[in-house]
Amino acid sequence: MLAQGRYWCGLLLALLAVNGCGLLSKSSAPKKTSLSAIQVIAEPGANQNSATALDIVFVYDTATVDLLPKSGPTWFENKTRLLSAFPKGIDVVSLQLPPALTVAPVALPARYRDAVRTLAFANYVVDAGQYPMDLTAFKHAVVRLQPTGIVFGEK
Repeated sequence: MLAQGRYWCGLLLALLAVNGCGLLSKSSAPKKTSLSAIQVIAEPGANQNSATALDIVFVYDTATVDLLPKSGPTWFENKTRLLSAFPKGIDVVSLQLPPALTVAPVALPARYRDAVRTLAFANYVVDAGQYPMDLTAFKHAVVRLQPTGIVFGEK
C-alpha cells in the first residue's frame, strides 16, 4: 500500500514538473501579433531630406526572429539571402518614402495575423533611425520618419 502511494505521489510530482515547464500548457504557443493597421508618416525633411527605404517584416516562427539583423542597413544588405533562406517564415512589405509623404493604411500581407513578430527596418542615414522597430504589440501602429530619427507607437 505504501509503495502504491509513493507511485501516485511520484507520478503527480512528475506531471506538475512537466506542466510547470509548459509541456502540457496550451500557453506555450507563441503569441501572435496584435497589429491590424499601420500608418507611416515621412515628415518634411525626413532622413535628412532623403527618400527612405522601409521594410515591414512579418515573421511567422520564433526561431527566425532570432536570426534577423539588429539594424536597418544590415537587414537591407542581407534581405535577399534571408528571404531565400526563409521563404515561408517571412513576409515583407517594402515602401520607398520621400519626405512629406504619408502612407495610410499600409497594405498588410494576407497572413499577417499569424505573425509572431512584426518588425520595421529603415535604411536611415543617421544611426538613430537604424534600429529595428518592434510593432508586434500595437493594434494601430504609427511609424513617423523624422529628420534625425524615427519614432513609433500606437495611433
